[in-house]
Amino acid sequence: MGKQMGLIGLLMVVVCLSFAASSLEARRYIVGGDFGWGIPPNQTFYSDWASNKTFLVGDKLVFNWTGNQDVADVRKEDYNNCTTPNTIIFTGGPNMTVFIFILVIPGPHYYISTIDDNCEKGQKFSIDVKWPFSTYAPPPTPTTP
Repeated sequence: MGKQMGLIGLLMVVVCLSFAASSLEARRYIVGGDFGWGIPPNQTFYSDWASNKTFLVGDKLVFNWTGNQDVADVRKEDYNNCTTPNTIIFTGGPNMTVFIFILVIPGPHYYISTIDDNCEKGQKFSIDVKWPFSTYAPPPTPTTP
């Protein structure tokens, strides 16, 4: 009987978490808003854009651009120095003007352009991705009698 009650309690927690998860919808963020992804008007443009947003696992970053552009998800050191050793770079040209990153790993993420000196001109930003349930208490640990 005690084991059945523990299993029922655990099942209730799973059902509640499932309903909570289904009520959360991933958000789409257009990087840079209407400006898009390009050489910014000032060095803090993208940092300012990202600073008032909360990014969660499952959200999408949409990079819109015109012309020859790219975006790279880099380490902090590479972000600070605008370098890209051992980095996968997503490029585009006249036929590709949108790239979408789905945020799947929580923690800090750093994005830069590797075209010419665009990164040094401010075409970069960093974000801290959170778990969607980080504000909720963890589920209770089932106990055995």
